[in-house]
Amino acid sequence: MSLITPCNLVRQDGVLAVRPVRIQDADALFPAMADPALSRFLAWAPHVTVEETRSVLAALEGAQSDGKAWHWTVLLNDHPVGLVSLIDVRRTHRTWRLDRAEMAYWIAPEAQGCGLASRASAMVADLAFGSLGLEKLLIANAKDNPSSGRVAERLGARIIGTELRAFEKDGCWHNLIWRELHRRPAEEESFV
Repeated sequence: MSLITPCNLVRQDGVLAVRPVRIQDADALFPAMADPALSRFLAWAPHVTVEETRSVLAALEGAQSDGKAWHWTVLLNDHPVGLVSLIDVRRTHRTWRLDRAEMAYWIAPEAQGCGLASRASAMVADLAFGSLGLEKLLIANAKDNPSSGRVAERLGARIIGTELRAFEKDGCWHNLIWRELHRRPAEEESFV
């Protein structure tokens, strides 16, 4: 695998692009990250200040240095409108080679409904299976957030199960539907 640098972790598709997250994205992303409706199924509470958004983006930027996570800002006409992340990147477990990660994504409410999450996630999947050398992506969506599941379906991810009572937020327990997407279709693999 070649050296991974921010330069080779950028993809563009006409007016849409993904590039590594930057602290400078905070002002543009803060309104979405402060929206309670957006964070309903996400692992964070609505942001109260732009400084909170800056702090989160700084942490995401720093997390990339050890290869345990990768985060991209989604740009529409060069304006930040969301994030796509590969989290819990696992290369090995003892003697096993894993090369997998969990994909997560969100798009600002005013930019939702026109396929941006699907297009941006496809770009990141391309980077995951190409530049980052991953073999599998896991994608979860809350059962009561079917639009997030449709993004995974458009990528070609297949359902592998439902995790009951996977997380509690704001006093409500949510089930997660898990999907997986492979670098190569399973039919091309030889299994033992």
